[in-house]
Amino acid sequence: MDGYQLPLPIITGHHDTDTCVVPIDTHFDVASADALARLEAYNKHLYRPNTYLHKWWARRSGTTFRHILKQLVGDPAKQDFYVPGGLEGKVILDPMMGGGTILHEAIRMGANVIGVDIDPIPVVQATATLTIPSLSHRKAIFHQFFDALRHTLAPLYQTTCPICDAPAETMFVLYGLRRRCSCREVLFVDSFLLRQNHGHDVHICSLCREVYTGPGHNCHQEPGQPLVEKGTQYCEECGSPFTDILDEPFSERYVPLVIVGACPEHDQFFKSARQEDLVAIAEARAVARGLTFGDPQSFRIPSGPKSDDLLRRNITSFLDLFTPRQLLYLKHSSELLNATPEEDRLWLALLVSTSLEFNSLLCGYKGASIRRPGAIRHVFSHHAYSFPYTALENNPVFPHTRSGTLKRLFHDRILRAGRWAIRPVERYISDGSSRKVPIRGEIDGGEPVQEWDALAEGRRRFLVLQRDSATLDIPDGFVDHVVTDPPYYDSVQYSDLSTFFRVWLRLFLPAEADWQYDPVASAVSPGDASGRRRYGEVLEDIWKKCYQALDKEHGRLIFTFHHWNPAAWAELTISLKRARFTLMNRWVVFSENPISVHIRNLKALKHDTILVLKPDVAAGEPHQWPEPAHIDVTDSYAFCRDCAAALGWFLSADVSEEHIRSKWENLLEGGNSGKRQTSG
Repeated sequence: MDGYQLPLPIITGHHDTDTCVVPIDTHFDVASADALARLEAYNKHLYRPNTYLHKWWARRSGTTFRHILKQLVGDPAKQDFYVPGGLEGKVILDPMMGGGTILHEAIRMGANVIGVDIDPIPVVQATATLTIPSLSHRKAIFHQFFDALRHTLAPLYQTTCPICDAPAETMFVLYGLRRRCSCREVLFVDSFLLRQNHGHDVHICSLCREVYTGPGHNCHQEPGQPLVEKGTQYCEECGSPFTDILDEPFSERYVPLVIVGACPEHDQFFKSARQEDLVAIAEARAVARGLTFGDPQSFRIPSGPKSDDLLRRNITSFLDLFTPRQLLYLKHSSELLNATPEEDRLWLALLVSTSLEFNSLLCGYKGASIRRPGAIRHVFSHHAYSFPYTALENNPVFPHTRSGTLKRLFHDRILRAGRWAIRPVERYISDGSSRKVPIRGEIDGGEPVQEWDALAEGRRRFLVLQRDSATLDIPDGFVDHVVTDPPYYDSVQYSDLSTFFRVWLRLFLPAEADWQYDPVASAVSPGDASGRRRYGEVLEDIWKKCYQALDKEHGRLIFTFHHWNPAAWAELTISLKRARFTLMNRWVVFSENPISVHIRNLKALKHDTILVLKPDVAAGEPHQWPEPAHIDVTDSYAFCRDCAAALGWFLSADVSEEHIRSKWENLLEGGNSGKRQTSG
């Protein structure tokens, strides 16, 4: 494919006579990378299924990193995006691996890879997903596990069809949120509309709670809690505001209203929760009261940027976020995992853990639209904890591949992912449409090793470590390139949010990782002055280790970055300057789906800057980046382009750290009040 340069002059920091040029220093196929990233951004898990076994946040496009890695290939014949391999004999380090995208892209191309993260979840996930499985074996193990779960749990989800009264199974239950005013208690729901259905819409009556189909029904109002739609602030009877109930356990603040089930004869149905359903839920609650999960303190919710949202609602234990039936699911899963062969426990435990994103009282309902029937709004759809009015309790052991069930997750994240791993597929865009292109000869996985020396030979070997990357004892000059995706300052509080899963993985896999790690070492700023400096200091220590580990002649440090905050750019600049890196080039590519729930209506950037740096082994080397006088804050692409160019100048200029901070502040804030439109 023909390369595509940025539509403005590229000014690099290296000498024209420098013979140690790596292809990405001067060439990057921005047009192709941009087009494929736009395609992938809408459904990343469909394009790289083998990296999505477990939930992780803010994953970048795999196609972008494949483009990056292809420009580290020495053989021009193998630099094409659709040609297999090219990194055989190379060692690639990702010191902040997160979701593991870079490891997967590099190992596919034949590299030996090193992945490091301080959080245990990325480590256990990468270990599981980089290991090529026998799918027939995993099928047998899963079906044995699933059948045992269903034998115990399926009776708890039995109901009857409202049409024929035949036995049926609950798919999910919709709950209303109890709230109070001065005169009464009511139940809040997102909407009285439960499902659009071509003139046969399904509703719930706000007075009698009867579920009905069509324009109306004969209401048999009985005294009780009325239903109120989300957005209602004041009671129509007493005029006082509605407030949340915070003095009761979180799971008891919700009341079951609607059963959505499946009848062998009449398929999916909606019905009001009947007495038999309420009795089944009450019986499950009675059994769940006797459950123990070890030390209750191990489930205590710690204070944190996102966890504080739970604590403010007087939710103090992660156990409170689940219904009795969900707790029984977790208890029986834990017992079955303990009896599972050790070689299968890791991937199966990760599957159960990630299923909790679809099986918690923090799940909402988004199935009313005719376009999304029965869809679950998962726990982290907004990259934070959110608290639904209409909560959804899923049936994790439903026997068909419905949204959020364990069977569906196994199909998508184990079977489909495993098939893709041994036959990876890319998309080729031509004339406005895309087609699939198999990349024959590549495999998304390899051989685990435990020693540095084992990475010096062979191909597709991986070493995955849980530790602070600044403390790596990696040999000097051992790594060919460092490619990573660092935390974006204060964008997403990964370590805090991942506690939701860690408390359960610690129960399932106690010896697999250090589950008590110190999240203070993660490079995410809480936003205050000390946090800003801490962000830079953590990155500085990691960059210094990268400098030590890199091949000084040809090695490159490459990562993606964007942020609208001048403090983020300032601390990044200072950390790189202290670690003695200089900018060779920068490229700007599309990164974020603009209608993504977690960025909509925020000051969100749609582009990433790819920063290409090298160790500055010649102190005082002349630079060619011009001193920045202005940064365009009205356009996402131009903003990223200009910020990266400014970074290049700062890294080469003889300026103080205080000057760096003040100049970044002036460039991004001075004279630009009210003008920023960086989501455009």
